[in-house]
Amino acid sequence: MEATVLQDKFAVRIDGIDLSTLEGDGLVEAKQLWMENKVAIFTGQDLDDEDLLAFTERLGPLFTHVQQNILGDGPDEVMYMSSMDKAAPVAGDLAWHSDQSYTPGPVFATILYGIIIPEEGGNTLFADLTATYESLPDYLRAKVDNVKACYSPVKKGRPRRRPMKDGQIKELSDIWHPLVRKHPYLNRKALYLSPNHITHIGDLSEEDSDTLLEELIIHASKFVYSHRWTPGDVIMWDNTQVMHRRDSFPSTQPRFHKRTGFHLPEEMRTPVSD
Repeated sequence: MEATVLQDKFAVRIDGIDLSTLEGDGLVEAKQLWMENKVAIFTGQDLDDEDLLAFTERLGPLFTHVQQNILGDGPDEVMYMSSMDKAAPVAGDLAWHSDQSYTPGPVFATILYGIIIPEEGGNTLFADLTATYESLPDYLRAKVDNVKACYSPVKKGRPRRRPMKDGQIKELSDIWHPLVRKHPYLNRKALYLSPNHITHIGDLSEEDSDTLLEELIIHASKFVYSHRWTPGDVIMWDNTQVMHRRDSFPSTQPRFHKRTGFHLPEEMRTPVSD
């Protein structure tokens, strides 16, 4: 295993391992490297659905997306993210967000496996929200500490790739989480930013909430890693410490990824500030 940290305490590339057989001390080492650096890039992988699921489950309880109508024909725990999907193609860019932040127990880690990569665009960008929080000026820190935000599955002006059904919207009502989140294992805190889902911050109006969000996004943009995909890359990120987005890519160029994720233990899933 060869590990290279790509930026200051953020994003580690791990070469020379096969995720289909990674276990024991090697798995423990890779997981620790990932948590410390928030994003891990495993290169040169060749995985079928069973390999990807087995690796994911060795790290934690498997995640299944709450929006059942976007799941493919394979196992429910493996999402196919394809620009060639006729019903709901992956297209264009995707705004900053943290996965499933609008649920009571958001997914701890997301794993994305790149299979077909467009020649242009389609980068995935990650913002280090631990570094963002630690470097906030005092006036911004005062606006986020001990404050909760409302996270919604359907935010006005932010259409979903495949719209939620009425029953799913009712099942996933808006939820309030701390805007500053303590890491479940490490002695650190991070902003819990998901601009694609946050509708209100504290008792601020919608307009003032959006203004504060924009200010926080600008600050977070100082701590961004942009990943240019290569087929066989597997990226795993910690949703308690990062938000991510996707650059646009030409509609004439195919893009196909598979996605899994794993949860924290049941008793640790609810975001906390202390």
